[in-house]
Amino acid sequence: MTDLLELGKKAAEVAQKLGADEAEVFLCTEKHVNIKFVGGIFASRSGAVKGLKGTFARIAEPWIKKKGVPFMNSGVRAGVGVRAIVDKAMGFASVSSLEEKKVIETVEEAVKIAKIRPPDPNWVALPEPEKPLSGGGVYDKRIADMSVEELLNISADCCIWGGDFDKRIVQTMSMVLAVSASFCTINTRGVEAYDEKTLFSVFMDFKAKRNDEEVSAGESVHSRRFIENLQPIVENTARKAIEGLGRKPLLEKYTGPVVFENTSWADLFSSIFPSGVSAFNVQENRSVYRGKMGQQVAGTEVTIVDDGTLPDGVDTAKVDDEGVPKQKTPILEKGVLQGFLYDNYSAKRENARSTGSASRQRAFGSATYANQPMIRPTNLTFASGKHTLRELISELGEGVLVKGFLIGSSHSNVVTGDFSVTAGTAFKIEKGDVAYPLKPCTVAGNLYESLNSVISVGNDLKYLQNVLCPSVIVDKIVVST
Repeated sequence: MTDLLELGKKAAEVAQKLGADEAEVFLCTEKHVNIKFVGGIFASRSGAVKGLKGTFARIAEPWIKKKGVPFMNSGVRAGVGVRAIVDKAMGFASVSSLEEKKVIETVEEAVKIAKIRPPDPNWVALPEPEKPLSGGGVYDKRIADMSVEELLNISADCCIWGGDFDKRIVQTMSMVLAVSASFCTINTRGVEAYDEKTLFSVFMDFKAKRNDEEVSAGESVHSRRFIENLQPIVENTARKAIEGLGRKPLLEKYTGPVVFENTSWADLFSSIFPSGVSAFNVQENRSVYRGKMGQQVAGTEVTIVDDGTLPDGVDTAKVDDEGVPKQKTPILEKGVLQGFLYDNYSAKRENARSTGSASRQRAFGSATYANQPMIRPTNLTFASGKHTLRELISELGEGVLVKGFLIGSSHSNVVTGDFSVTAGTAFKIEKGDVAYPLKPCTVAGNLYESLNSVISVGNDLKYLQNVLCPSVIVDKIVVST
């Protein structure tokens, strides 16, 4: 910690000596181990190998499935991102190194860029130092110390358990990720913030087969702590794949209420809603919520908060990536718009306070220090209700149940809220029960209208990355096959 802080302070001082009015230095080290294991149990169950060879494959199955095919990616990423401001113009540069000489060269580059860029009339200043509101998130040393071999065994075991769960499971894939990171933010206005975190993530995808029909299903889990027992997640993934066998087409287009399981709702909700409550998007007239503060914009069943101080939260930390303390921010309270998410730039633009929502993390995994901060939720939580998923299905009576991950949610229109996604795991609901699985469906609607049409909310909160959602019943959804 001390080395990072001292290097950051020295870099910030150099920036000012070179002519920067203000400067910020973000330093980060990240160790990651990512293991993907594809179980070797396929040939003997899929029917691809027949005759004498098929008999041999079945006899050898216990050995084959323990071998499988592993894919490994591990290493340490370390680097610095520098923002320098000269006459309201910002320059940014980064380097994948913590070597002092290269860091100083990066500072020089950032100042040089700032001097040739046009001024930003909306720029005010970098953040001032503030005392953190929480002690930060969980740091699990076991995750930080995990070896490639340990994670490979965990991933392989998940595939083996999946194959052993039911003979109809013909293909298994498990991906396990362990991350530990330290980061600090230094600026010339006095911010000196440091924190560290760990993350343990698991994703599984299993394929079930009966006759010529094949169905795949996935499941994921994210935690700041190591998860000792993954068998319940394995069994849930296998069960999802098996229950999808025997799919039928939807006889006609359906328009009406739909039960979204927690994973499906989180997938859709997280792809659209954060953009609508970004203060920057509101300021740029790219949000349907512009000018609606204090108004009823969703149903009374809907309460949404973003809580960067949530105990055990996936994205809980002392400070955001600008060194501003993370906090709990009400967004919707029983459908009434209460607030937006701010980083330092958008907050000072309208004389407001940052909500500690600045993040350098990006969806496709680029190094955090290589990105400038932007608004991103911390632990975005759709408040839970009182009902189990089974009770939601019974309450709906007649309709459609959507489960699992959705294809195309990331391509939704984040400005208008329109979406059209493919649900690979959906079911027809008849007489308050699941009647039969459906062939892949197109599910379409508008998320912001859906929030006005929430009929009932479940009690089964689940994380999908940094978003926490329950299952819900939502009206005015169009489903077709």
